[in-house]
Amino acid sequence: MTWFVNYRLEKSVSVADRGLAYGDGVFETIRAFPQCFLQIDDHLSRLYRGLYKLGMPFSSDQKKVLSDFLDKNVQSLIRDESVVKIIVSRGEGGRGYLAPEPCIHSIIIGILPAPDYQDHRAKGVSLSISPVPISSNRFLSGIKHLNRLENVMAKRFLKVIDFEAIMLNERQELVECIQSNLFWVEKGIFYTPSLHRSGVQGTYRKAIIENQERYTVQVGHYSLSDLMVADEVFITNSLMGVVPVIHIAGTSFPIGIHTRKLQISMQAKDMHGTH
Repeated sequence: MTWFVNYRLEKSVSVADRGLAYGDGVFETIRAFPQCFLQIDDHLSRLYRGLYKLGMPFSSDQKKVLSDFLDKNVQSLIRDESVVKIIVSRGEGGRGYLAPEPCIHSIIIGILPAPDYQDHRAKGVSLSISPVPISSNRFLSGIKHLNRLENVMAKRFLKVIDFEAIMLNERQELVECIQSNLFWVEKGIFYTPSLHRSGVQGTYRKAIIENQERYTVQVGHYSLSDLMVADEVFITNSLMGVVPVIHIAGTSFPIGIHTRKLQISMQAKDMHGTH
């Protein structure tokens, strides 16, 4: 693994960093190949949107420096499929929760080995229902902030036989899985939960919603009972792509033709570097 801190080869940050003390920042995990970063524009857009929401926006110059560093320095180090992780915190300063003005960001970039999801994409996975609810907070919804304790706790409850767990909000509405977004198909229509109040707006989820020529995608508020009568179910994120779901809490689902068609079309877009 290779790490940069503030654009220098480094593996440590200050113990006074607010990212460590309060989770005061955002992050992105990007699938990368020697020739390209997949969905890089969407990842950087979400990163900048998160920083703006948290009141520590990047300037135009900062955006250019980050983009140039990824293109000129990070890309040259990638030899095989990898994961590039970008973490941006508010840095040091402030008094207690009071944020420093202006902040001096800590920018951490790592190059890590990519996990292998080929078997998951081919054979499908099992999901459980997490006992850990997702909090609703419109101020934090959608972004990948560093406060992921709900996901950490949900992972602790995950059994070995299950790949992922579905997480609900306090209204018992579907939101997402621990590390992926949730979709299902019923009568040829795609459905996915609204992330207006909670959850992460995944870049792969965004690509599926915005680039469907064959299918209608319905985004709304749904319960577990809506999901359990689906014809097909699949999960997505930027590293795993489209992964079929074959079991949910003891109920079986087929790997359907619509899921397979989506896998093929999204993989074609990925290979051409369009996302």
